[in-house]
Amino acid sequence: MKRGFAALMMCLLLTGCWDQLRLKDQLFVDIVGIDYVGDSKKLKVGYVISSLREASQGGGKPSSVYIEQPGDSLYASVLVANSSIPGSLTVQETRLYLIGTRFAKDEPLKYLDSVGQFVSNPLYASLAVYDGDLSQLLSKKRIKDQTTSDFLTGILASERERGDIPTNKLLRYILGGTDYISDFALNRFVPDQEGARLAGVALFHDGKYTGMNLDIKQTLLSCLMAGTPSRTQAITRKFNGEEYTIRIRNSKNDYHAIYDNKGLREMDISLRLDAKLIESGPYVTHTTSVLKKIEKQLSEKLTKEAEKIIATMQKANCDYFQLGHELAAYHPNLFKGMNWSEAYPKLTINPKIKVTILNTGVLD
Repeated sequence: MKRGFAALMMCLLLTGCWDQLRLKDQLFVDIVGIDYVGDSKKLKVGYVISSLREASQGGGKPSSVYIEQPGDSLYASVLVANSSIPGSLTVQETRLYLIGTRFAKDEPLKYLDSVGQFVSNPLYASLAVYDGDLSQLLSKKRIKDQTTSDFLTGILASERERGDIPTNKLLRYILGGTDYISDFALNRFVPDQEGARLAGVALFHDGKYTGMNLDIKQTLLSCLMAGTPSRTQAITRKFNGEEYTIRIRNSKNDYHAIYDNKGLREMDISLRLDAKLIESGPYVTHTTSVLKKIEKQLSEKLTKEAEKIIATMQKANCDYFQLGHELAAYHPNLFKGMNWSEAYPKLTINPKIKVTILNTGVLD
């Protein structure tokens, strides 16, 4: 199957040479969707092709065409797809690879890692999971007054820019190495009334989707715990019957291994957040004592949420924080001889989140 995907990319990428084909003959694929047909192992590959309507009238209106071709192999699928419409498919400008959940459970990176062998390749494209009917989603002309391509890639771009979700660029999974990249989290779309919405991340272990997920709030917190830089991310939580919002100004994460002569005992994950309080619940004025109370309650609440995140990751056996990599890099003798895949789900992992509110108390 790996050679099949290599053949697919060869067919697409070879058609992208500007010296061989005229611009008007290029069919620019914005999104590639990959899943299985029903309960079978026959592949279903879909292509969202960008185009301009009424271009002859000046400017043109963005539009898209969706074509889909099942096949016993990716190679067979792309050959038939290329012969079904005039022009030649090219993925040089592809922005998103969207994979279905059944395909995601079957080691999708083994299908994708051959892409890095080509000089012209779409490695800057995003990689995400869709937990629904891919054909139904990608065949939509528009979602909320945007083309389907612009809508889906726009959501990922804006959330990624804010630091709320993982980057998930194809480049990371193709050229990131094989030792520790097999556990990761991909952004996950789900259906909604108008099309699709971002619902958090799908957890992968050993390159396979585990069927377990983090919701959108857990995703932001896990990104910060993993070391995503602070970009004024907003965290809103409710306690004491009131809602509080902070914007992150600075964040610092750290991992610490605790061990003795018998081996690794546990690992600590610390996260320090310096933040501005935007909404302050029932407190009209901010004395230092009031801010300290909010700090303490928010720190405790986020720490409890972090415990649930870690429990979910361990249940999925997904080492998203790359603790195994950390241990191997800084404690090689401790890591040597360990079966990390067996040890990780049982390991005691202690998160601790400390929030510091930067607002100055004015009524001291």
